[in-house]
Amino acid sequence: MASPKWPPRLMKTVMKSYHVRIPKYDMPIRLRPYFFVFTCIIMVVLALLGFTNFSRALPLNDKLLHFLCFCIATGVFYFIFDVEEDARRIWFWRHSGLIFTAVVCFFCGGILSEIVQSLLPYKEFQLGDVVANLLGSTLGLWSAYYMEKYYRHRREIARLYRPLDTEPLSDEDDDDPLRGTQLLPTHNTQTAKGSKPTTARMTDVWDEQEELFGIGDDSDDDEPPRGAGAGAQPGNVVVPKILVTPS
Repeated sequence: MASPKWPPRLMKTVMKSYHVRIPKYDMPIRLRPYFFVFTCIIMVVLALLGFTNFSRALPLNDKLLHFLCFCIATGVFYFIFDVEEDARRIWFWRHSGLIFTAVVCFFCGGILSEIVQSLLPYKEFQLGDVVANLLGSTLGLWSAYYMEKYYRHRREIARLYRPLDTEPLSDEDDDDPLRGTQLLPTHNTQTAKGSKPTTARMTDVWDEQEELFGIGDDSDDDEPPRGAGAGAQPGNVVVPKILVTPS
C-alpha cells in the first residue's frame, strides 16, 4: 500500500523559506513565515502564563511548565531563520540561527523575562525558574538543530540525484515532488517517418539486450560488389585482366 503524499508536501510547505530584502543592505537572510506565526502564538501563550496567575490553575509543576514551554518555544524560534546556500561558507552566517536563538531565547526569554516578572507586585524572582528555562531552551535548541541538519541533508541528496537535463533546485522549486527523483536516464526509441510516435519509456540501461552502440544495419552487407553489371548473375564473378605491353 502506497504511503500518502500529503505529509512530505506539508513538510515542504512549512519549511519553505523566502528571501528578505532589506533596503541598502544585501543580507543573505531567509525567513520561514509559518514558524514566525507559530512563534507569535507561543509568545502570546507564554505571556499569558508568565504575567498572570493562570498558570497556578494548571495541574502541572511550575518548574516543569517552564521547562516544556521554553523547550517548544526555542525549537520553533530556531526554524524561523535560514541563510542562502552560497553564504553558508562564512562562519557567522552558517551559525546565525544558533546565535539569534541564543540571544533571544536564552538571554531575553530565559533570564531577562524572569527579572521583568519579579518587578510585578504579585511575582517574586525564583532562580529555579531561570534554571528550568535554560534547560528547556537547551533541549529545544539541540533538537531543532539536528532536525534541520537532517532536513538539509535530505534536500542535498535530492539535489544531487536530479535529472541531468534540469536546472539546479532552489528553495522556490522544493515544492515540486517530482524533481530530483529520477536516478537513471530515459531511453527514447527513434521511429521512422509515417509511423505513430511513441513516448519515452524507462528501460534498464544495463540490460544486455539493449543495443547501446549500433554499428549498422545488416542490409549493408547484402549490396552487390562494385563492377558487376546489371545483367551479371550472382554466381559469376568478373575477374579483371592485366595486360603487359613493351615500352
